Amino acid sequence: MTASSCRRTAKKATFWAVNAAHLHIILVHVPVVLVPLGCLLLALGRLRSAPALVSVARRTVVTAAVSAVPAFLLGEGAEEIVERLPGVSKKLISEHEEAADIAFWLTVTAGLFSLWALFAVRSAVSGGGRILSATLLISLAASGALAYAAQEGGKIRHPEAYDSAQTNEGGEGVSG
Repeated sequence: MTASSCRRTAKKATFWAVNAAHLHIILVHVPVVLVPLGCLLLALGRLRSAPALVSVARRTVVTAAVSAVPAFLLGEGAEEIVERLPGVSKKLISEHEEAADIAFWLTVTAGLFSLWALFAVRSAVSGGGRILSATLLISLAASGALAYAAQEGGKIRHPEAYDSAQTNEGGEGVSG
């Protein structure tokens, strides 16, 4: 095997290597998309009195909450990898982490309420409408919190996309 073929093999292996930062970035998009989608479906289902749409909405919010768990847990590993990279601001990481904590717990709460609503409807428990209304409100709050956490996360490696991100003259993030 020649030196150049060894380099090509090493590049291929590096290309396919996946770490906590990669998985975190991939998985965080699931609840960021599903919670607002579930919220929209739930609102439409309630407005149109469409039980099938409400059912899909509840399942969507539960799926979002379940997917938020590994995304959240991988955040710490992603932080350990990214904080060692040149030009990465520890302040921006901290701000993202604080926003993500709130978004995570709101998303899990929305998922639990959605699950509660699912069981309330199946067992014909009274108050199912109030549970769905609470689910909708919590999902709205989670949607906003997820959008904010995503924005803060984007600032970590893409300061050029945000006017408020601190950058030095060379355009790299300022370590803090």
